[in-house]
Amino acid sequence: MTPDKDRDSRASADDRSPGDAGRQLDLFGAGGDRPQYDTVMSLAPEVDRCLKCGLCRAVCPVFAEVLDESGCARGKIALIEGLSENSLSLSSRFSDKLSKCLNCKSCMEVCPSGIKVDELVLAARSEIFRKGKFPLLKKLIFRHLLRRGKLLPPVGKAVAFIERKILRGLPPSSPYRLLLPIVKIDKDRVFPVFAERTLMDDHGEILSPEGKPRMRVGYFSGCSANLIYTDIGKAVISVLLGEGMEVVLPHDQGCCGVPAYTAGDRPTGRELALTNMKAFEKYKLDAVVTACASGGVALKTDYEKILGFRKKALGADVYDISEFLAKFSRLEFEDRHLERVRVTYHDPCHLNRGQGITEAPREVLRAMPHVEFIEMEDAARCCGGGGTFSLTHYDISKEIGKKKANCIAATGADVVATSCPSCMMQLEDMLRRNGLPQKVMHVIQLLAPYYEKA
Repeated sequence: MTPDKDRDSRASADDRSPGDAGRQLDLFGAGGDRPQYDTVMSLAPEVDRCLKCGLCRAVCPVFAEVLDESGCARGKIALIEGLSENSLSLSSRFSDKLSKCLNCKSCMEVCPSGIKVDELVLAARSEIFRKGKFPLLKKLIFRHLLRRGKLLPPVGKAVAFIERKILRGLPPSSPYRLLLPIVKIDKDRVFPVFAERTLMDDHGEILSPEGKPRMRVGYFSGCSANLIYTDIGKAVISVLLGEGMEVVLPHDQGCCGVPAYTAGDRPTGRELALTNMKAFEKYKLDAVVTACASGGVALKTDYEKILGFRKKALGADVYDISEFLAKFSRLEFEDRHLERVRVTYHDPCHLNRGQGITEAPREVLRAMPHVEFIEMEDAARCCGGGGTFSLTHYDISKEIGKKKANCIAATGADVVATSCPSCMMQLEDMLRRNGLPQKVMHVIQLLAPYYEKA
């Protein structure tokens, strides 16, 4: 499919209602005279629906740690209401309060009015960005590093070199480790190691199975599977090929845009979305698969809901890999006498509440003969990662993550599986920080051995 010329600069008029088109103007600063904070004003009806009941307080992981009204949805809605009425301004304090949200969507799950809290918070953050109240470091990352996607692989390789050759070799007492807090990185934090070779370095764009393909499936790898957790990407490709799918891995795809537009930089998020649309639309695909919960919710809903593009922005239905397998595979595996493991599962917020997928990954896990599945208490509670949240508010993130680590430990499992690379980073850090031995794996990594040739 060839992208429409118009879509390079705006969403197709055929795919949006007149109201959507008006909202698009508000989001990006086009149009005539508007209120001072027009992005927030466009969502004023959502603000008015808040009953001030406070049910969100009981489920908000941030509020549980900060015990401040502004930490929960009700408090943030009150702040946004003040902004829309011009009784509050975009002060540094306001910006800090709005940044303390994981976008875990727990509040939306219990809200009796069904308020789109995520859209309200992201709208306020976009105002912060539009009015220039945005940290310089984030501007550099979003506007230069992420927007110019071709920079990511070489930067990732440079980071991999620094990690392997410099930081990992430094003794704990080294004075150079004292520099880490200066760049707001906890010196004891466990970070994933960037791969020396990217997923795309080792794979072509079109990969064919043995025999006639059942379907032609695009694989949206996302940044993490391409640059860090390449084993996840290899496992996805192996499983899809084993299922008889032709796999398309466009090398000109890039970041999904979630880090940018959830932080408030919607123009950059929009450009990244367009890059991905162009990368996938040129292929005639039966489906698009991803193994990243945040990337999945972006492709399925956020491109349309937040950035104003049409449905099926990549030219086909998007599936999480476990959702895809539950629908298109029989999930029947012979016992390969793999080492038996006890596995528990952590629900990523953007897969569970973001996409409504909870049973599919568990179905995949239960289908594996070598896995003993153990359900954990509060499996759906946020781990505290939240993408850049764990970088900017690590003290809060650690406390939320500690609770999740304790739930994992209580299961007695050998492995905690999940479906989100961002959650994997957080869980690995929290387990090691709390002295726990559990291994963190993506569901698809546990499944891949069943597709290897005997």
